[in-house]
Amino acid sequence: MNRFRGFLICTDCDGTLTYEAGKVSDENAQAIRYFQEEGGLFTLATGRFPGHAYEFQEKVRVNAPVVALNGTVLYDLAKKRIIHEWTTEKQDCYELLSYIQKNYPEVWELWVNYTFQDSVSFQPGNHPYQDGALEQFFDRLPDRLYKFLSFQKSELTPVLQQDLKARFHDRFRFDMSWPEGLEIQPINSGKGIAVQYMKEQLGFDIHTTVGVGDYENDLNLLQYADIGYAVENAVDSVKAAADRITVSNKEHALAKIIADLEREIGETKR
Repeated sequence: MNRFRGFLICTDCDGTLTYEAGKVSDENAQAIRYFQEEGGLFTLATGRFPGHAYEFQEKVRVNAPVVALNGTVLYDLAKKRIIHEWTTEKQDCYELLSYIQKNYPEVWELWVNYTFQDSVSFQPGNHPYQDGALEQFFDRLPDRLYKFLSFQKSELTPVLQQDLKARFHDRFRFDMSWPEGLEIQPINSGKGIAVQYMKEQLGFDIHTTVGVGDYENDLNLLQYADIGYAVENAVDSVKAAADRITVSNKEHALAKIIADLEREIGETKR
């Protein structure tokens, strides 16, 4: 009954666990339940709010804290409480967004996660730089913030990312979450950092963490996991950083990973 005792699987959702429109395959769901019944811990690492995990409850239920908002929040879904959070000062955020507003008015929208379950948006192109709109926007926000998400044309995303990294690399991380989306968050945060915190600080009996992802905002997860998996449909940078590459999200990747782990456990016991 404890075949997977000591293992924690933490997986990205879109493009990794799910195969289309947030759907989890029966094969993945069955394998995850088996993994949990045999003592394994399973959870999600998502750029969304912690409550996103509720959307999978009919198929999959987590039995470990959820890594949410791209690794700026570690949340206990059962007790409905924050375990740990990684935030940044509002003034630093204001400097960053002011720079974007001044230099990249073609950015469609900036979403600010100002609590673990609330966000608000600002549209740089609708407000000329120095018109006071950004100051008024920030006046309504708390002193510490979680993360930002900028939306723009796909060809602008890498240009924006490179520029922001050069100017603000000491305070923020900048990871693409899809071609038109750039995640901006505290430099000391990330999906993998949250998983490491779970392993080292929360008293779980975890000896092996397994991180699974497909896009650039999963690189931190793969970097810190004891075993980092990229799905076959992952972008090249994630494949290059992974310890292992498995089948695509449309081929029940989580079920394949769990089967691989079970086989390896059996081989070590011979």
